[in-house]
Amino acid sequence: MFITALEASDGRRWIAADLSRTDRSLDSVAEVASSLEGAGHSGDAALFLDEALVGAFNESLETLWQDMPENNSTLIVLLPRWSAPRVDPHYGEPATSFLCSPAVFSAFLALKIDCWAQSNLFVMLRAVTDGSIHLDRLLVRQLPETRHRASRQDGTPKALLMPHRGDPRHLRTALDYLFRTSGNSMSVGVGLDVEEVSEYSNFVNEYREVRFFQTRPAPVGPYVIRQELAERSDEPFICLQDSDDISCHDRFTVLSDALAETSCGIVGSYELCLDEIRTMVYPVRFPIDSSAALSICPNHALLHATLMARRSVFFECGGLSTDQIIANDTQFLLRAFFTTSIRNVDEFLYVRRRHAASLTNAPETVHDNPLRRSLNERWTSDFEAIKRGQLTIENSSLRAVKRTEPFRMTRIMAGEVGKA
Repeated sequence: MFITALEASDGRRWIAADLSRTDRSLDSVAEVASSLEGAGHSGDAALFLDEALVGAFNESLETLWQDMPENNSTLIVLLPRWSAPRVDPHYGEPATSFLCSPAVFSAFLALKIDCWAQSNLFVMLRAVTDGSIHLDRLLVRQLPETRHRASRQDGTPKALLMPHRGDPRHLRTALDYLFRTSGNSMSVGVGLDVEEVSEYSNFVNEYREVRFFQTRPAPVGPYVIRQELAERSDEPFICLQDSDDISCHDRFTVLSDALAETSCGIVGSYELCLDEIRTMVYPVRFPIDSSAALSICPNHALLHATLMARRSVFFECGGLSTDQIIANDTQFLLRAFFTTSIRNVDEFLYVRRRHAASLTNAPETVHDNPLRRSLNERWTSDFEAIKRGQLTIENSSLRAVKRTEPFRMTRIMAGEVGKA
């Protein structure tokens, strides 16, 4: 076992090691190095670990080997286990630790990006999302992790609804990792909310299993596309994802199991945020019992893009309002509270990319803009009034409101880009 340590100026230390499948724990550190050069050249896995997690990692190593099948390129982000919040989302300390296949680590070193020890994971994940590093399996695990994971392998068909407006490279990465997930049994619909679709001709030809649509006029916004795709689907489960994000390898099996094991109609997960603005990676945990959290006060109890819902429940809740380009995910969650049980799993299954061009960060649609504030004030006021029995959903601002301006969403067939 090759093992060394890297130190930061604040005294923090990270363990770098080459591990073999016969290893069951880390040996003591023999030396302190100034870089990762020399690591990742032998063994069955490369490890970069915050020293504070060594004990939890040793407890978990036997289980972690099960997540790294031979002949698969795998990256596992390692986080300290933490309790779920009761109400509001909890933003954890920046994540820095990972376990990966030797080939993945070699590809990382080959990038020759000069970075601090605490930035290695950010650089690694950024390279994954940009397509510079190829993975078969992307996972996130909380330590200690000693559970035997036996999925039900639920084959229930699912419709994945994905609006896209932005960098085509983001869409390519999102699709690539969707089709690397396990047990997805999924049909994927993508709504291209762009003025010109010619640059997507390769997508339509390469991803023959995906149904691509073009919106006119563009942009109509993500909620129009999600609702329209939902209405055109007939799969029992509906799943969401933003086109600049990534689903982890086990996302759909874990969410399917959660729906099968509980009576809830909507389930989501924690997120791992790849923050390109602050150049860091950090975990975001949500309440496990979202319905209980919302019964206390209106809050961001579930990340909309992680959602898997029973199709019947999605439409019983009224579906998505389509009158706004922003914020209607919040309205849907508040309205759904009155129809079904809502939960999150205690798992990180989704990597969300935070960048300057996203709807929540772009100047005209940023979180704290006047329109968002106005909508939230009306919705939260009516939410509490409905809970008190003083108002009905149908007579409130939480009712589903449809777009009044005409639009078209047309299927694009291979070889016909630009003719829609």
